[in-house]
Amino acid sequence: MRNFLVTIFTLLVGTSIYAAQEPQSLVGQTHCEKTVELHGFLSRAQLDCNYHYSSQELIHEAEKCTKHELGDKYGKEVMRLGMDQFEARKRGDMKGHLCSTVLKEFPNYIKK
Repeated sequence: MRNFLVTIFTLLVGTSIYAAQEPQSLVGQTHCEKTVELHGFLSRAQLDCNYHYSSQELIHEAEKCTKHELGDKYGKEVMRLGMDQFEARKRGDMKGHLCSTVLKEFPNYIKK
């Protein structure tokens, strides 16, 4: 139960980091949309920052949400939205600290 609560809290905090750039309110997003968007964000971070560990729990949850709630087409759009959020933050990161910042913000989901 504790892990579940930590996961939910981290998802809420994580999505709020880049929610200001997104026109849709977090209140209007479902749990699955937040999960899949975060998965897209962290997948892009893993690729760009050369991380070697990614949470299998988050991947599994995102796959389950895509399959059972969002559907393949919409799930891909939401995941792409998360990837685009990472790219937007990367463009705004003039000092090149985004990769280390993401590691600090999501220690339960990605590691070097």
